[in-house]
Amino acid sequence: MSSSRLGLRLAVCLLNISEARRKYIVENVAKAALLKKNGQKHPEVSVLNVFSDQGYNRSVITIAASVAELDLAENLVQRVPGCSVFLFGEADLPEKRTLVQRRKQLGWFTRRDFSALKPDLGVAPARRCGLTACFRAL
Repeated sequence: MSSSRLGLRLAVCLLNISEARRKYIVENVAKAALLKKNGQKHPEVSVLNVFSDQGYNRSVITIAASVAELDLAENLVQRVPGCSVFLFGEADLPEKRTLVQRRKQLGWFTRRDFSALKPDLGVAPARRCGLTACFRAL
């Protein structure tokens, strides 16, 4: 995604997926992030990286988009069943919590029952599978 406009504000999204062994699933999620609600490609959305760890069966997809395209999170929730979205940084209004603050607030690393979490968009994450997205405006 390149732009000649000065001052273009970007948002980054880290999609954490409990899947790495079935490449087609990871690719389908990455492709879904690039599409608008009408099925056409977002002109200002790019997949920057896809990292899959087959040993842990986890993948992370890094996406960059114009802040104007923050409906990307809503599109993911509609296109990917079971998607959970947690906002942080500039995308987390009005609190603007950092990722560390957000994870502490959620008890992300100490929690055993993820079904009680209240994501900003989507459904509560499943204990062992699913897709969780963190959005941050840069």
